Amino acid sequence: MSETEIKEPNPFIEPENYFKGYQKSLEELSNNPELYELDRLCYELFHLNEQGKKFMELINDRFLIPSLAARGTTYQIDVLWQEGFKDFIRMLLNGIKTHKQRLSIGKN
Repeated sequence: MSETEIKEPNPFIEPENYFKGYQKSLEELSNNPELYELDRLCYELFHLNEQGKKFMELINDRFLIPSLAARGTTYQIDVLWQEGFKDFIRMLLNGIKTHKQRLSIGKN
């Protein structure tokens, strides 16, 4: 056998393809519309609908951007509560963004 011929790969020196498992998981997830139903609804309610879009702008301006922790109270508890409150709004915004990305690559 000459050196230019392709030999069967040696499993001991062949690098592990870790991405193969991730790719399989992604394919399984992309075929399950129940997993992205919330993203689709967020997109339709808060991006396509003019009233929903205005609502998200107001939520962003009034609740996400300003600091809502009151001075003179137990500051740490206020901060923790507000971050939980803001995380819910961020989840809605992320649902919109995720569904926009899904639409841009042609997946409903």
